[in-house]
Amino acid sequence: MKRLIILLTITFAFVTSFAFADEQYLCTADKASGFYFYKAAKSWQRTKFKADSKYTISKPEGSKWAFVVRKVRNFSPIATCKDGFDEAGLLFCKGPNYDFRFNRNSGRYLSAYLLGYFNVLPDTNDKTDATSDTPFIEIGRCSPI
Repeated sequence: MKRLIILLTITFAFVTSFAFADEQYLCTADKASGFYFYKAAKSWQRTKFKADSKYTISKPEGSKWAFVVRKVRNFSPIATCKDGFDEAGLLFCKGPNYDFRFNRNSGRYLSAYLLGYFNVLPDTNDKTDATSDTPFIEIGRCSPI
């Protein structure tokens, strides 16, 4: 039992020192809004989204990216940041479906899910307005972890 406690203490010290070695942030959504296709009216309508998203921004070790943005509990990044923070403290990240921006000074972020609506091409693919994704924009705050 004594050896287990010592082992756990050493492991915890190593993990916490490793985790805080790089700049990391935890981001939580405040509000979200977007558009969906209302089949009965055959038109796009505004809608509110549940603002329950959480993200991490971290520096990946041994990567070509300055930072990556991931949804909490998801290993795959939703966006990657080619460059680090600029002189104004702004971070710009892009992914195949997301655009993510963060202001380190204010702690605010803006995220947009960009699939849907614009990628509907009648007669050229199987995407229709009715089967399209629902694009949205989300705002929230990040804090260092």
